[in-house]
Amino acid sequence: MSELLIEIGDAAVLGWLDAPMNFAVRPDPISPDFRPERRVAVCLLIVDKSRAGKASWKAMHVLSWALQSPKRVQMLANLKNGVNLLDVPVVRFEPALDRALDLALGLGFLTRDGAGPFELTIAGREALAEVRAAGVLEPEIAALAGVTGKVSNRDVERLLEWRSR
Repeated sequence: MSELLIEIGDAAVLGWLDAPMNFAVRPDPISPDFRPERRVAVCLLIVDKSRAGKASWKAMHVLSWALQSPKRVQMLANLKNGVNLLDVPVVRFEPALDRALDLALGLGFLTRDGAGPFELTIAGREALAEVRAAGVLEPEIAALAGVTGKVSNRDVERLLEWRSR
């Protein structure tokens, strides 16, 4: 098999490269974890799991962070049950969650007074019921069910302050 060496001045190659090129815009694939529709539904689940049906901004981020792995959910469950944490958690506050919260507020699924806690609206409760009836987000629903009781802001603060010790 012989190799063809192409020189810069080769007219045949330059003629071949002079062909028209068509580019089509295609959507970039987005990880399911960052799709707005999914994130809004997860936000509704988190607020529902929070004490008194209200979740602070910090609680939203901590619970969203915890849902990303079974180890983190177990860490949160242990903290709620009074077990000391062996690992030092590093909670990631992610902008994608803030965009989902803004979308949920805009869609009327959540309400918030100023910098106060997020709370489900009637439309949010209906949307959450539809999510549960559809059988989607089963891993997240099961993970939240594994944490006994409701998650309070005190639980969230304990998890966050553990990092500063």
